Amino acid sequence: MQSALAVPTEETKSSRPRRRLPLSFIFGGLAILAAVIYLVYANTQANAVYYMTVSELKHCTTCATQSVRVAGVVQQGSIVRDDQKQFITFVITQGGQRLPVTYSGIVPDIFRPGIEVVVEGHSTGQGPFQAQNLLAKCPSKFQAATPTP
Repeated sequence: MQSALAVPTEETKSSRPRRRLPLSFIFGGLAILAAVIYLVYANTQANAVYYMTVSELKHCTTCATQSVRVAGVVQQGSIVRDDQKQFITFVITQGGQRLPVTYSGIVPDIFRPGIEVVVEGHSTGQGPFQAQNLLAKCPSKFQAATPTP
């Protein structure tokens, strides 16, 4: 009589067939993994935007084919608005370099001369920078106070 808690012997282990995954499951899993990797790669490449200075943008030769972000301060007296068409042109400056910008869309409430902005769009190398996005940096309300004696 054999005990219910008997340890399997080599003879009983080898008699049990080992289950294998079908080859189609392995290929299907690899295809799904490859598709996920491709989608992640394609999405990050489509949304990649380079951050440049005004002087870097002026010397860039491939910027006409890619979207870039440029930061600068809005120059005093350079803003020309057309509220009917929601169109605005202005000049940003950074480090002594000037960049004319055109933008069509809703302008942030805090947009005015002297404020720092970030424009995202395309530069053809000739004419103004064509911005698709206009972001105005909010001035800090919490500046370090200098104690007076």
